[in-house]
Amino acid sequence: MGVAGFLPVDKPSGITSHDVVDRVRKLLPRRTKVGHTGTLDPLATGLLVLAVGKATKFSQFLLKQDKCYTVEGELGLSSPTYDVDGEVVSVPCPPLSEEELQSALSRFVGEIEQTPPPFSAVRIKGKRAYQLAREGKEFTLPKRRVTVYSLKLLSFSFPRFSLEVCCSSGTYIRSLVHDIGLALGTDAVVTSLRRTKVGNLSVESAVKLSELNRENLFSYLLPVESLLPFPHLSLSDKEAEDFRHGRRFSVSAPDGTYSVCSSSGFLGVGEVVKGQLRPLRVM
Repeated sequence: MGVAGFLPVDKPSGITSHDVVDRVRKLLPRRTKVGHTGTLDPLATGLLVLAVGKATKFSQFLLKQDKCYTVEGELGLSSPTYDVDGEVVSVPCPPLSEEELQSALSRFVGEIEQTPPPFSAVRIKGKRAYQLAREGKEFTLPKRRVTVYSLKLLSFSFPRFSLEVCCSSGTYIRSLVHDIGLALGTDAVVTSLRRTKVGNLSVESAVKLSELNRENLFSYLLPVESLLPFPHLSLSDKEAEDFRHGRRFSVSAPDGTYSVCSSSGFLGVGEVVKGQLRPLRVM
């Protein structure tokens, strides 16, 4: 069947997610596919889940997972990237108390409207926003609705603060910090960012990129089905054969998306609609 699994990596700061993919690819047999399941900014550290081999077929199902971060920010600073990787300038900032910051934070819990940073990977008419921003072109990024499940103040020593954020996929932490600054009558930038969770997977389960090598990489691979956010559906050997060949057939299961398996192991992801199982992705 070949290589297939998810690799949780603790990404260091200063490199891109694609850099991590390239380094891991060089440790694997030639032509082994490697991809990520959601980027991290170069500044950011923490949990980056890579899909290896046939697991790349299932990357899309991890992209929409909820995520948690710890972030440090500083009030009274502004940057076009909303972090310290951009050109940082000082802006007026009145002295602010912890109570005022807590009050502002409460406005960003729940479903909120957010505009991605100008320097982001959002596509505008086929081009990445960061490409247009670097070219000095004017453009408007559409607002999006995201959900912040929890926003906890970990520390505050004006003008610096740190937060723990748990949020829906697609939430830009840089935009969140920027918007918190604006809500306080100033601006704020991210000074450090660490992703601590993707779905139920914690960064404690990740391997540091510097510790990975050809000998130990496979020991860190997690089974594809272990990270998929779907209930399991077991098939008979005959049904498994039909599933592998992309055929639809009747099953006794409620409508929904399933991780499908049989006595031979994980088969893929399927969708049940009105008692019919349709393969979505097959190993």
